[in-house]
Amino acid sequence: MNPHSLVRICHAKGLILLITLLITVVSGCSPEQVQPSTFAIATGGPAGLYYPYGGGMASIWSKQLPHVNAKAEVTGGSVTNVIQVARRESEIGIAMADVVTDAYLGQGKFPNKLPLKVLFTAYPNIVHILTLKDNAIERVSDIRGKRVSLGAAGSGTAVAAENVITGLGVRLDEIAPAYLSFGETTSALKDGTIDAGFVVGGLGLAAVTELAVTRELLLVDLSDEELATLNAKFPAYGGYNIPGGTYDKINHDVRALGIWSAVVVHEDMDEALAYELTCTMYRHREELLKVSKVARAMTLENIHQLKSVPLHPGTERYVANPEMPCVDPG
Repeated sequence: MNPHSLVRICHAKGLILLITLLITVVSGCSPEQVQPSTFAIATGGPAGLYYPYGGGMASIWSKQLPHVNAKAEVTGGSVTNVIQVARRESEIGIAMADVVTDAYLGQGKFPNKLPLKVLFTAYPNIVHILTLKDNAIERVSDIRGKRVSLGAAGSGTAVAAENVITGLGVRLDEIAPAYLSFGETTSALKDGTIDAGFVVGGLGLAAVTELAVTRELLLVDLSDEELATLNAKFPAYGGYNIPGGTYDKINHDVRALGIWSAVVVHEDMDEALAYELTCTMYRHREELLKVSKVARAMTLENIHQLKSVPLHPGTERYVANPEMPCVDPG
């Protein structure tokens, strides 16, 4: 080979190597080495519905969006979740509508407004007021002087329980409160260490189903007047029928309180990302249904259930034209 040609080849190879090194230094890594962003989804305890629901969402997003690596995390529940999202400790959280509303407006347990937006609504939670037939509790007013589990501390269940009790004229100092998880609540009812307990979630909760099989379970009914009183004080609350036969040996319909759950994000989440997350979840809802049957309520018709808290602009863009591709249309 001509020596001059050899020199030119060496110079060319050296130049290519230099450019490659510069690209590596500037970018920090090659495109193949770029890792997807890790998304923490704040859910709830493992015995409730939020954790599997969040796990289903994490699986779908991680599978369908190469730049997202989502993971469901066990938390204390709704109150904890909205705080973590506001502090950017979690990218996404699931929470009950009353908690989201209070957090957004800066009321109730939240002295300051939290920077939240709704990504989409999830499903209606039903407030189960549990007792046993021998405990002489038929109405909410009957819990005066009784030992009552209000749900885990920091959970949406605890917020709802306190609102129901005080909203219907019973002071918290008139009961002996305990702050127990779902499983702890049903165990305490079996053991006789509490007289009643609040459990909030979708129909057919495992903890309630198991209790109904092993004990003479009674679900406390709410009258139309009581539901109207609660709705006037807490607009996020509405009536919901627990159909007879949902739980063993309870063959009549029970009138209960219904509270929607929502998936929330920080108000500053990138609009394109919020669009992709929302679009992807609605396009793959059937996959979520395999994990959690309550996902059947996640429809565009239900997306505006939280009237007091606005949707994220990325979600609004999807709602305006749901037939567009899930990749950000720009």
